[in-house]
Amino acid sequence: MYDAANSIRRPVGYVKQEIKVPAMLKRRNLVYEPLFAVIYLISLLPAWVLKIIQKLLYWLLHRVIRYRTDVVVQNLSRSFPDRSYRQIQIMARSFYRHFSVLIIETLQLLTMSEKQHRKRVRLHNPEVLEHCHKEGRNIIIVMGHYGNWECLNILPKYLSFDVYAVYKPTPYRLLNMVLYRIRSRFGIKLLSTNETARFMLSNRQHPNAYVFIADQSPVVRPRYQTHFLHQSTGLFTGAEQLARSLDAVVLYASVRKRSGAPGWDIGFSLITEETADIESNEITKIFAWYLEHDIMHAPAYWLWTHKQWEREHG
Repeated sequence: MYDAANSIRRPVGYVKQEIKVPAMLKRRNLVYEPLFAVIYLISLLPAWVLKIIQKLLYWLLHRVIRYRTDVVVQNLSRSFPDRSYRQIQIMARSFYRHFSVLIIETLQLLTMSEKQHRKRVRLHNPEVLEHCHKEGRNIIIVMGHYGNWECLNILPKYLSFDVYAVYKPTPYRLLNMVLYRIRSRFGIKLLSTNETARFMLSNRQHPNAYVFIADQSPVVRPRYQTHFLHQSTGLFTGAEQLARSLDAVVLYASVRKRSGAPGWDIGFSLITEETADIESNEITKIFAWYLEHDIMHAPAYWLWTHKQWEREHG
């Protein structure tokens, strides 16, 4: 059994792949840097103070600003057509409570120690990834905006090989600064969407793990349309196409709220080991099935503010 508590030793022949820090994050800025420092200091506040801030956030987002409440209610209504309006409102409140907690937890990841992180997040089967790597296989991990997906930033501390996360920079520089720091501080290397395919294909002989958040609504017409949460839904197929090109093992990462205690449980489920033997779009279809199963288990933890079906229903 792979012992995650032991120190990691890189295998013989290991080649470190360098990723450039985005230029926009290298440039000094007299406005963003002080704001980043304020956010950093907030993340250091005692838990009881952050709890108060979280409750204020919930009140502001749900009651005052009403941040995308129309989108949330509409998404929930279409996804759960058998629920009454009152039940939908209760589900929406549960989501905004989780959303406010998610913001605070994400800020805490700026300064949380590795020891604190390991107590907050439990990885149940990282040895599955080690096994695939020892067989010389690239690994593609697909997941959704469910639970606290940012807590997967601890993954490199459990593994003897590199982990890359595919991300799309936001238009907001301050948010990019915060997220880049959070996602990379435990060793994950970040790949922007426009460099992902080229990097993965050129480094196919150096097996790594690649994390894709694959439930965004595609900007262009999607190549795969499936029935997801009671409605026709377009999904990206980029992760599947790259998995086929690399003959990678594809895993689904489930992030579920820990029962009876604060924190998250992360587990990995096999989608396929043999991409050549699986039908076209089947990987994306199985991913959607796993994600839908998680959402139906506890709907509050999915990111309902996304305009997931805007183009399908527009």
